[in-house]
Amino acid sequence: MKKLLNATFLVSGTAIGAGLISLPLTAVNLGIAAVIITVIMIFVAYRSSMMTIELNTRNGQAASIVELSRKFSGSTAFAITLASFYILSFSLLTVYFFAIASSLNAFFAVDERLVALICGAVLFVILGLNVRLFSSINSALVIALLVIVVVAMCKIGISSLEAHGFTSIKFSEIPAFLPVILTSFGVQNICANVYGYLNGDKRKIRYSFLLGILIPAAIYIGWNYCVFKNVLATDVDFLHRLQAHQVSVGELIKFLCESSKDAYIEVFLEGLTLLAIITSAIGMGAGLLKSIRTSIIPQKNISSAIVCLIPVILAITVPNAFINVLSFGGMIATTFVIFVPYYLLQKRTLGDLFCLLFGATVVLCELLRIGG
Repeated sequence: MKKLLNATFLVSGTAIGAGLISLPLTAVNLGIAAVIITVIMIFVAYRSSMMTIELNTRNGQAASIVELSRKFSGSTAFAITLASFYILSFSLLTVYFFAIASSLNAFFAVDERLVALICGAVLFVILGLNVRLFSSINSALVIALLVIVVVAMCKIGISSLEAHGFTSIKFSEIPAFLPVILTSFGVQNICANVYGYLNGDKRKIRYSFLLGILIPAAIYIGWNYCVFKNVLATDVDFLHRLQAHQVSVGELIKFLCESSKDAYIEVFLEGLTLLAIITSAIGMGAGLLKSIRTSIIPQKNISSAIVCLIPVILAITVPNAFINVLSFGGMIATTFVIFVPYYLLQKRTLGDLFCLLFGATVVLCELLRIGG
């Protein structure tokens, strides 16, 4: 049971992260449509994860989608998978490092470059821990995250019950939302970790992914609702700026902290922001390390150094592109999250076909956004 819980928390912790910040920024004009798309995303995230798990079962041992594509397909598919996987993984780690640095800068006015360096060093230490200790630490962080987010949601919701929810839907903004919601449920990169940790027990693996995906889905829906109610009840001008997409990541976090009018809740919200991003960074780092060790460099310390160093450099040198990177990442993710697993499967279901169509829609939406 403990291993099942640890695996579930690894899935949840990987999903709950930048989505707590990016989803309110992109879903503000979608109303109930955002909830419907999130529910659809539960199925897509679960079924696409199971496609990779099926490939691990066929392989007979834990392996990343990069390694699986090399074994079960030609060199072209392998090259595409390898490129898309590493582009997305390093991009997301960069986003996480940048978000942590930006948050700490907003809270305590510390140097963002120094924070990025510290993030890389801490992640290097965590990735060097043995599997049992790593799982325990990750589970403790996710439990703390869930407690904090529930407390924060209750406080925000209770303090603004007089507010009315959003009802209008701007369908033109769905193309920008779809890639971000796909990225916010990015758990497929840890399929190999969960498969190996649970010794290939498919029943436990299914439970861990199902529960691990339902938790962030509930959190995302509840969190967006509470954030929008709080903004509407507190500052209409800020709401208009949010709807016009003129609010930055740091501004949203700072607003939520200050609008609580409660020193304890402010601390809760600050801790929530950091823990959400940290747990995602750990999950992403673990999946990336697994792939590099099995596909390129088997030495753990060298692989860990690569995983930590590249996002540090990018976070320090690349200008702010929080939403753009997440949105572009959603399009890139469809390659190894949906398209390649679907291509490699020997037997496909209607659910797999639905994931394929959803992935194609995400790519089309992002291309339209970039083109527009």
